[in-house]
Amino acid sequence: MNELEINNKLQQAFDTLIPYMHYFFDDEIAFTMSTTTHFLRVVNSKNINMNAKPGDPLRPTGAAYECIKARKPISTIVPKETFGVEIKAIGLPVKEGNEIIGSIVLVKSLERHNKFVEMSKVLSNAIETLSKTSSALSSDIDEMTEHNEVLLSEVNDASNKTKNTDEVLNFIKNIASETNLLGLNASIEAARAGDQGKGFSVVANQIRKLSNSSSKSINEINSTLTEIEKSVAKISEGLDSTKNTFKNQFSKIHEIDSSINNLSKLVDKLKDLSE
Repeated sequence: MNELEINNKLQQAFDTLIPYMHYFFDDEIAFTMSTTTHFLRVVNSKNINMNAKPGDPLRPTGAAYECIKARKPISTIVPKETFGVEIKAIGLPVKEGNEIIGSIVLVKSLERHNKFVEMSKVLSNAIETLSKTSSALSSDIDEMTEHNEVLLSEVNDASNKTKNTDEVLNFIKNIASETNLLGLNASIEAARAGDQGKGFSVVANQIRKLSNSSSKSINEINSTLTEIEKSVAKISEGLDSTKNTFKNQFSKIHEIDSSINNLSKLVDKLKDLSE
């Protein structure tokens, strides 16, 4: 058997085109042509060896055999174990009139296709993980924003209560001032009373000491409250800033979610194309 025995016009035309066919495919390809019983032409490629030669009988379950048997074009996937690489074989029965006289088979490597499918799966899994992480982060930020709002409300309330203590302190200052004045008047009256007012003079002095002590304590409390008020104001300012940061982050995460959804749609299209 040799190439001179290829007499069918379709097979002859195809045989002429074989050297140029690889320009039309991105994947590695190989070919066979046959009669109804044996191979006429076998063209291997770098990584696809058909394990046959012209004159060898057709193999049952092979694409050439099956398309002749089915009397119609067939397409089948051949596992890697058969030819060393997973391939797609497309068999076309060749007719002369109504009689099938042979076949033409194109074999295409699925290596690139499988890599494409695998990459699509990896990308899909990565996007799914990213989507879950983004959702969890969005939920956490939302929860933190709520806690921040509650904390900010408590801080503002504390600030207002701190300011309200000014009225109480002023009231106590007035009492201390009146007490001091009362003690002074009592000392004057005790001095006028002479020896009979000595006991009353001791009481008057104690009243004045109490007044002075109260005034000093009020000043210290007032100073402490002022510092607390400043600290509360800084905390409130920081919480406001954090609140704005959370809002910006929340907005950015929504943008990321939108991009992830678009990527997910593209991956679904890639999956469909790979199928």
